[in-house]
Amino acid sequence: MNRAITSNFLKPISASPETAYAVLRQFESRARLVESLEALGVGDRVISSHRVELAPRRASGYSIVWKLAGDTRAEITWTALVRSDGYGDGSLLSIRVTATAPDAPSRAQLLAAWPVLGQLAEQHARRTLKAVAELADRFESREEAVTIPVLRKAS
Repeated sequence: MNRAITSNFLKPISASPETAYAVLRQFESRARLVESLEALGVGDRVISSHRVELAPRRASGYSIVWKLAGDTRAEITWTALVRSDGYGDGSLLSIRVTATAPDAPSRAQLLAAWPVLGQLAEQHARRTLKAVAELADRFESREEAVTIPVLRKAS
């Protein structure tokens, strides 16, 4: 059986679910991840990267397909879900990291690489949780649209 590797990360946010989701949708953490991988010199390991559309106004996500040794590959998906905290006007942001491999040789390579890839996936999830929480709290009291700057490479 080819089971997925999963990890879950949670962060309470004092902003409303609507604000938290608006910030999540505008916060382009996928681009930041790709930039980080390129800075580490492993950007060529990313075969593809794409956004995953889930439940409207509640969940969002993206995936990267990662090249492993021996012409094998794995897919790592970050799925973010915003929901009410159940107590008031706050919300709860959760991110699930899922790593899968299409066959037994790929799974063996994924498991061998997971001590490094798992740390990368976890740190990226934690950075995203922290950034979205801080930005949602900052913009909760504002009426105008939330605009999140995206870092660009120097030319």
